[in-house]
Amino acid sequence: MRNLRIVLAVVAVAVVAIAGLAVVRLVGGDSVNTAGADQAGPTQSVRPPRNQVERLNQRYELVEQPGPERTEVRRRSDQAVVATLTVGARTVVVEGPRREFTEPSTTPAVIESTSWVRIAPRPWQAQLGLDESFARWLLDQIEAKKPPIDVLGAALQYLADVPDGVNDEGVRYIGDAGFGYVHSADERDGADFYDYLEVPWKFSDTGRVKPSKRWDRDLDCSGYVRLVYGYRFGVPLLNGPVTTTVNGLPRTASNMAAYARSVLVAAGRTPSRPPANLSALQPGDLVFFALHDDPNLITHSGIYLGKDRDGGMRFVSSRGTADGPTFGDVKGDGVVDSGYFGERLRRVIRL
Repeated sequence: MRNLRIVLAVVAVAVVAIAGLAVVRLVGGDSVNTAGADQAGPTQSVRPPRNQVERLNQRYELVEQPGPERTEVRRRSDQAVVATLTVGARTVVVEGPRREFTEPSTTPAVIESTSWVRIAPRPWQAQLGLDESFARWLLDQIEAKKPPIDVLGAALQYLADVPDGVNDEGVRYIGDAGFGYVHSADERDGADFYDYLEVPWKFSDTGRVKPSKRWDRDLDCSGYVRLVYGYRFGVPLLNGPVTTTVNGLPRTASNMAAYARSVLVAAGRTPSRPPANLSALQPGDLVFFALHDDPNLITHSGIYLGKDRDGGMRFVSSRGTADGPTFGDVKGDGVVDSGYFGERLRRVIRL
């Protein structure tokens, strides 16, 4: 009897040991299999993306922000904002290598910037989300190892003493630009981009036009904006006056401010007053001023560059006082938040 009890005890221990081993293997097997299927384990590698939308969403998070309505693209690893897209606008600001903008002949100001301004293939619409082509474009901008020239870099290629540059068509499209402006009943208002380029141009609304020899290598303020955003970066250009919203840049500063399809960033409470709050401005925004006798009439346009080392909000425009494009302080500080231009600022838009 004693021997029988010993045998039964040994058998029971063996059964429990075998059962325990089976349970461990089953749970271990389930854990490995489940993690392999879900990719949920913290040490598991992420499944390769099937397309560019999935690739972007794996690396970045899209966060909606108000005022104006926009989407911040944040890197998932550290939540750093790497791009900002504004709903209804093609302008996208991408974080890139740090640059310094200087113009020693007109100002001691130095602008240090990591903002690179790009023009998206279409206006951003957050509710529609990302499609494959837009995701590919955005990833290319964010992850470029050697960023190509952007709006801000191109805008500064027309300051004093910048050497000439010729494109593949043999057109001298870069270099020191003068200022060309005449306000009279029998002449065009001033030098447009094609006058500076010294080439004829065919507009969709008025047809073919010829450059003026009087204004070769010259730009008025709106011609300068059109050269940068239109000729250099493909925003559509119109030549005649407009009275309704258009997809592109009209000829004059007043028409641009009123009718270019864009997002309103800042404006005064009345047409004769400057905006009270400029906190929403970002590099690349278009700024508009009333510089003549009528405080309601917009007569000047420029491109916002960003803050200088002293906190001044610098813009670049083509001005008669400097005989061409400048962000300097000739007869008025080249900032939008104080002084001569700050008092006359009327409207800020984002293309």
